[in-house]
Amino acid sequence: MSADPGAGDAPGPALRGQVALVTGGGAGIGRACVERLAASGTRVVLLDRNRDRAADVATAAGRCGGDVEVVVGDAGDESDVVGAVASTLDRWGRLDVLVTCAGGFSIPAPLADVGLDQWNAMVAANLTATFLACRAVVPAMRRRHYGRIVTVASMAARTALPQAAHPYAAAKAAVVALSRQLALEVAADGVTVNTVAPGVVLSPRVARRGPEFLAEMARVTPVQRAGTPEEVAAAICFLAGPEAGYITGATLDVNGGRFMG
Repeated sequence: MSADPGAGDAPGPALRGQVALVTGGGAGIGRACVERLAASGTRVVLLDRNRDRAADVATAAGRCGGDVEVVVGDAGDESDVVGAVASTLDRWGRLDVLVTCAGGFSIPAPLADVGLDQWNAMVAANLTATFLACRAVVPAMRRRHYGRIVTVASMAARTALPQAAHPYAAAKAAVVALSRQLALEVAADGVTVNTVAPGVVLSPRVARRGPEFLAEMARVTPVQRAGTPEEVAAAICFLAGPEAGYITGATLDVNGGRFMG
């Protein structure tokens, strides 16, 4: 179950001096992205609903010399997202990178048992939150003729899974489609839009499902283990860097070989 020992290494200097907004940056993959970007010299704005959790990330990054500013807010709330982008532009005059890690998960159930409230909540947390962030940053990126947008979907968006909930899978699949459509729209403006689709990752949410779940996931995964947030963050930060300028509209599967598209 051990991870690749090189997975947590910081990226090179390509991202140094850039400005990034990470939604849902207080835990799991989002936290790993904030830490990796900050370690590379990127100035990071972290948008998260949990003030204490976000402050802990910023403090940890600061001890390592990182520059992380916390904005407490809901990635699914239009005013909070617009405010976070405005705050970033007011402070630094630019926004180079957007990473949309904010999302939500629900327990699997037969479609007939899925309530409308549950459906709407998953669409809001995963799809609407991504839409709001992308819409808010695109004008500033277009003005500078540069930008990197990396959205986070899921392996559930790429293939049917018995442990995935219908609303979650549908919302994440829509994130992939939204990202591709936006990639086409902004390609001529120097802005790339790509998606990372993680498999089972050892986030706090997944860990709460218990050792039996993790053992089963390891059994059905070719590399025979779950991934780590740091491994997913490494893929995200590659796509967020200047060297990924010829990649857009792509979905990068980070799932230990469980789905090979």
